[in-house]
This record gives sequence, structure tokens and C-alpha cells, in this order.
Amino acid sequence: MEVLLIAFSFVTVVIAMSCYCKSNQCAENINLDKNSPIGLYWLLAVVSSALALFTAITALGVYDGTLAWLSIHTVILVPILLFSPFNLSQDDTQ
Repeated sequence: MEVLLIAFSFVTVVIAMSCYCKSNQCAENINLDKNSPIGLYWLLAVVSSALALFTAITALGVYDGTLAWLSIHTVILVPILLFSPFNLSQDDTQ
């Protein structure tokens, strides 16, 4: 049962990270549009991340569950940052 909860936590962290990336992509493409889905992506990311934390804590306890949750976030976020780095310079003047 604990393995299934950790697997579910992993899946929800993947959903959270994809929502974070999608909201970042929408923020770059949409300028002050009232119908932009950025808020929805952020809400999905926060809810799925909290659900991942809750399932990890349920499976392993408070201390170990929080460490597992942070480890899962690290395992997913580090390759995203390494293989698709963010464009830190927004200056388009050349």
C-alpha cells in the first residue's frame, strides 16, 4: 500500500511540474489577457503538489514523507532545469 501511495505521489508531482511549466509558457505568450489560463494552471499545480505531500505523509509519516516529497520534487525538477533552461534575459534589443 505504501508503494502505491508513493507512486501516486510521484504522478501528482509530475502533474504539478507540468502545470508549473505550462503556466510559465502561458505567461511568456499572453500579455494581460483576462481569459488566460495561468491562474488555472497555478491552482492545479498547487493542489496536485499538496496532494502529493499528503499522500507521501500518509505513506511514510511526517518526517520521512516530507523528505520523500522533497526528493521527488528534486528528481523531477533538476532534469527540467538542466535540459530546458529558462531564458533569463528578456532583453530582445540587438
